[in-house]
Amino acid sequence: MQSAAAPTHRPAALTLLSSERPRDVGWRQAAGLLFGDWGTSRLYVLGLALFFAGRTSFWLIVMMSGLILGVGWAYAQICRIYPDGGGVYTAAKRTSRILAVIGALLVFADYTVTASLSVLDAFHYFGLPLHRHIAAAGEESKLTEPVRLADDRYNIKPNIDAGAKLDTKRETPQAQKERLFALDSPGLWAIVAIAFIGLFNMMGPKHTGGFALVAAVGMIFITLLITAFALPQVSWHELPSRIGRPDLSHPGELWVAFVSIVLALSGVEAIANLTGVMQRPVPATAGKAIWVVAAEVAIFNIILAIAMLAIFPVNRDRHMEDMAAFLAGHYVGGWGELAVRMVGGVLLLSAGNTAIAGMISVQYLMARDGELPAPLVKINRFGVPWMPAMIAAGLPILILLISHNLDQLAALYAIGVIGAVAINISLCAFHPRLRRNWRKIAMALLGAVLLAIWFTLAYVKREALLFVSLVLLVGLSARQFNKYLSRRKGPRPSLLRQATLEQLGHGALSRPKILIGTYGSDSLARAAFVEAKRTQSTLIVCFIRSVHLDYRWDQRLSMDTDIAALRTFARFLDFGHEFGVPVLPVYDSGDDAAELLAETAAMLGVDRVLIGSSRQGAIYHLIKGHFHQRLEALLPPDIQVQVITPEPTSAGDVSVGRTFLSGSDQRVGAFLPPEPVRTDPPQQ
Repeated sequence: MQSAAAPTHRPAALTLLSSERPRDVGWRQAAGLLFGDWGTSRLYVLGLALFFAGRTSFWLIVMMSGLILGVGWAYAQICRIYPDGGGVYTAAKRTSRILAVIGALLVFADYTVTASLSVLDAFHYFGLPLHRHIAAAGEESKLTEPVRLADDRYNIKPNIDAGAKLDTKRETPQAQKERLFALDSPGLWAIVAIAFIGLFNMMGPKHTGGFALVAAVGMIFITLLITAFALPQVSWHELPSRIGRPDLSHPGELWVAFVSIVLALSGVEAIANLTGVMQRPVPATAGKAIWVVAAEVAIFNIILAIAMLAIFPVNRDRHMEDMAAFLAGHYVGGWGELAVRMVGGVLLLSAGNTAIAGMISVQYLMARDGELPAPLVKINRFGVPWMPAMIAAGLPILILLISHNLDQLAALYAIGVIGAVAINISLCAFHPRLRRNWRKIAMALLGAVLLAIWFTLAYVKREALLFVSLVLLVGLSARQFNKYLSRRKGPRPSLLRQATLEQLGHGALSRPKILIGTYGSDSLARAAFVEAKRTQSTLIVCFIRSVHLDYRWDQRLSMDTDIAALRTFARFLDFGHEFGVPVLPVYDSGDDAAELLAETAAMLGVDRVLIGSSRQGAIYHLIKGHFHQRLEALLPPDIQVQVITPEPTSAGDVSVGRTFLSGSDQRVGAFLPPEPVRTDPPQQ
């Protein structure tokens, strides 16, 4: 017989089973994490749009703002449908596990490039490389040559105006590319910064979300600063002539130019992946975060595009990496440019942090489902999977060692996230919880647009297709190898079964047995464990899923697939570890709770059944009958029924569940919203 003393070491399976990440991210922190990606769009999308499209870029920015609003609306619906995290992985695996893995790998590929590009551009805003910025400042102070329009050649002279010509194949020449191993190299400092961000993420999303929130507030301030100084200086009567007219006779070129700047969407997948750590209600938290950020980004990106194109001349090659800082210097002055460089750089670091957090979440979810090795789900004391955090920091560093120029990284950027977002939105277009047909039609149309963008990227940016194909090849090969090893080892018991076997021991089943039924609450748990410890008994926890339907379920729930049961058993196993009492989980479903409980008690040979006291009225008992009396009538004579009351709890330790042992009212409650929390819930 095992000792009654509680063990000091938590078994590995119990640690994994009960390692639910804390829900401590509010809407402000979530908005900060999203703004860390979407908010940075103005820091590099403005420059890239001018680089590829010149003065026609205004219309590309408008189209991009519309896409951001559309994707924001779609993901507000997705976060409502899937409040427990996962993004495209959660949505797709209900249809096809292989499709879910492909979607997750596409997101992972995008996060890798997002982290590399954002942190690299942060150090461009911080003023690196120094020699280039010093030379540029000297040239701009000596603007004496006549203004000329840009041609196909790369030219950073300040007297060269962007013009309105589309040039989607424009790139930085080899002679102008930066060296990696130099003291003022943005790429080298980006590598160092990513390593520190990876360590910072070990502290969890709450801490990194606070960092992102501070950076987002700073970015909003300097955006308002630029806007306030720029709008009075814009020559509004000349503005129409300075905004290029798109050549509608060649819509294909305009479409390709638009596709080239569709970059800042990966943050919304990070929000979907982080719903599992958001404060409840998740739809309200996620929706508020998404809409606040989407509206700010869409409106102010257009305003800043107007401010950019109002300048004459404005060079399309000169400020690709730091356009917002250039605007601040032009309209506000030197102190404004310095503020934008400092705050913008920090915000870009925040974007890298958001991407790394997303990479961690994707790996954790896939490993939890057996698609990746089990060690990836082990978490530290801050609730962060530590091995995925190391991988999430290492891969962007590898990308920067290979390529550390902004336009090259931008070419790799969008194909991953566009594919993942297109899969997620297209699948959710058919989800029954969308309810209204107009939502389904809008979601389907948006999915079609995103698929068109993805195929365009795959066709015109072959290096991007090669990159994402390599990620898919490595990821799917690793998955198949993991499955092969799993098959060789034979069927693997579920995490719940592993945790149960670890704590039962050899003498647990020979002890006296006490049975308690639950429908998802642990309010009677402490009283039950006190009684089990006093009598040196094994506690059998029977979770009964009551079903009152006139048709059969397509897929019957089981102990390993019922999420509510898994969470309940995890809590009881935790209590068992705390009290040193063996716990045996049992699962059953049906429409007569008393009969199911009595049947379980008889089959397992228990000594007693613990129930709570009923507080239902006379009319209820007249219709439904007394649960206590019905249970005693069904049980064998040698099995006693003992009424217990919940152990006193503090105000902050009140159970949010409801104990099953109060009869049919609780079974019906399975299909109703949770009732208000009470310290003395109705029990029997």
